[in-house]
Amino acid sequence: MFKDFFSVLFLEKSSFRFAIGALVGFSFSIAVILSTVAIMDGFVKTLKFGLKESTGDISFYSRDGFFSLRGQPLDTLESMNVDKYTGFVQSEGFVIVNESSKGVLVKGVDTKSFSEVTGIPTKLNSGEVRLGIELAKFLKVKAGDFITIAFGKGNKDLNGLPLLQRYKVAGVVDHGIYPKNLRLMYMNLVELQQVLGIENEINMVSLKIPESESVNFNNNPNLYTEKVQTSVNELREALGFEYSVQPFWNEFSTLISAVKHEKFMIGLILQIIVVISIFNIVAFIIFVNEKRSREMFLFKALGMSQAKMSETWYKFVLILWLSSCVLSIGLVQLFGIGLEHLAIFQLPGDVYRLGTIKISLEVTDYVVVFALSLVWLLLLSWFSMRRLRKRSILHGLRREFA
Repeated sequence: MFKDFFSVLFLEKSSFRFAIGALVGFSFSIAVILSTVAIMDGFVKTLKFGLKESTGDISFYSRDGFFSLRGQPLDTLESMNVDKYTGFVQSEGFVIVNESSKGVLVKGVDTKSFSEVTGIPTKLNSGEVRLGIELAKFLKVKAGDFITIAFGKGNKDLNGLPLLQRYKVAGVVDHGIYPKNLRLMYMNLVELQQVLGIENEINMVSLKIPESESVNFNNNPNLYTEKVQTSVNELREALGFEYSVQPFWNEFSTLISAVKHEKFMIGLILQIIVVISIFNIVAFIIFVNEKRSREMFLFKALGMSQAKMSETWYKFVLILWLSSCVLSIGLVQLFGIGLEHLAIFQLPGDVYRLGTIKISLEVTDYVVVFALSLVWLLLLSWFSMRRLRKRSILHGLRREFA
């Protein structure tokens, strides 16, 4: 009966085109919500991944300034089974190239251990530096060019005159985060220590948590974040107040928190789009009942009860919802491909902090969005069915012979 019922309803092309239009509109509205959620989740995931790859899982420094890694810090790392860590010097300076200058954050790193912790290739020879990719573009330099760096001579003596040093650009580094690409540069740890006059001391330590080998950030970012936070708490307790311990997302924690709250609010607001698209489906139901009123009367006259007819309409609504969900998944994937590969979708890094972004959706996101759309669809369909249920066979008989 279900098949025969809809075969009669879709005899005319106008009814079929109306149904296709309602289906596409509904699926597009669902895809808009899914894409919005996916962009926000993808933004947070991409941002965290960039921070993790550029700083390591955890970093800490002494509140008293420069320190030696030997002693309590090293004993604490060994007691926590941390085998991947690196100490480095972080200082500020100015890069001067011709008539251009830029304030930068200089990191003096041990190339081997720093690459193990962060994954950033920092192979450097004596007298060489690596620049963030955006910094290199700003200064209009490339590998093989020479730049001049102005240091505050010895951070222990801020009254000293700036020291100018000339270095060769070995290459560029892409952190995936615009501010870091615009401000960071790397040089050999020993050379920076000599420039600052601090010998074997450092002011920052970065490390990878032991669980990094068993838990993959890309596959399960939430679990990885929880593991890092647990290690942060343990390290803070072990090192005491003398050291400040921070997870890799600490620098952008306020922004990440704001995105999570806005995702919820925007998701609620975008429900208006779903409701508007559902009105097309309601209009289709009313249109078909008016357009094919004689056929509806014949079905009732032949013994099809009003309850059975309503049940048939609800089946159609569920099929329409299921088809819209499947189509919306395809639309989201198409949007994701465009976002990743088409130049028109590239983000301005100075505004969004990222040069590129990938969409990211979890199963719970699909379930919530699909469930809410189904609730709205059934609710509005119920009101339209209620109006149709009031029509009796006598009403159809009068229209048949009017």
